Amino acid sequence: MRHHWPLFLFIVLSYFVTGLHAQATTLWPKQAQPLRIISLSPSITETLFALGAEDQLVGVTDYCDYPRAATSLHRIGGGLNPNLEAIVSLRPDLVVLSASQHKTINHLTQLNIRTLAVKSLTLHDIRQTIIAIGQASNKQREAMSLLSRFDAQLEMIQQQISGLPRPRVMISMGHSIGNNDFKQFYIAGQQDFYNDLINLAGGENVYQKPFPKVPAISLEGLFHLNPDIIIDIFPEADDHTASIEQVRQQWLRLGQINAIKHDHLYIIEADYATIPGPRIIQLLADFAAIIHPEIDWSKDIKN
Repeated sequence: MRHHWPLFLFIVLSYFVTGLHAQATTLWPKQAQPLRIISLSPSITETLFALGAEDQLVGVTDYCDYPRAATSLHRIGGGLNPNLEAIVSLRPDLVVLSASQHKTINHLTQLNIRTLAVKSLTLHDIRQTIIAIGQASNKQREAMSLLSRFDAQLEMIQQQISGLPRPRVMISMGHSIGNNDFKQFYIAGQQDFYNDLINLAGGENVYQKPFPKVPAISLEGLFHLNPDIIIDIFPEADDHTASIEQVRQQWLRLGQINAIKHDHLYIIEADYATIPGPRIIQLLADFAAIIHPEIDWSKDIKN
């Protein structure tokens, strides 16, 4: 089941606005390794597949559609409102879910179903989640290998951007779409993985205040920030009903902003751009190429 742009924004905000518990790093005894895992998040499902633990995965949410093999698994409803009866029927010995899903964690605990609660707010969270899921699924070696590949890509990018100017970048995570001009924008703040990726790709987040986690700015606020680069994040084409060309034309009306004036508007329409999972390295490569187009990345960045 596909979701559309308004629901994507709701899911994104649920990651960034909800207070999160501490990262779970439970070490599972070998004899207690789970054989039947349910994932309550697309990023968790993607991580399990990336670690080669798909044979242990028996259930996923309605929104877990990557990789394609995930679509053939049992569906247990939405991640924010899963069907508990469907979960119980699959007889899981572990449910992996977001630490922000307090109500679901409590319900599963009452049903004596073991949970692993993970976070995906920052890049550090994503790395720790890969480690935690690797431990829980007995895929520690695969988790370390995945992170090593990430680190190699990161080191290459850091070498390339060393000493270069850092343009001011704004990440738009959601905004009004229609025949009228933009009225409000949700943008990346200082406490999420988009902010981490901007910095690692050689830019500077145009929004420098520590709070709120997901700033909502007006059109007047956008003019005040005046970013050098705007990156508008969209889900893949099947996951929204917006006309990308219409959105682009709305942006182009704001010609007083540096990013528009100098043709530095970029719309990323991809599923990995909205999922804080293993393919975050692909988004980092995109950001690096956008922020520093003066570098020839064709031989260096491997998506």
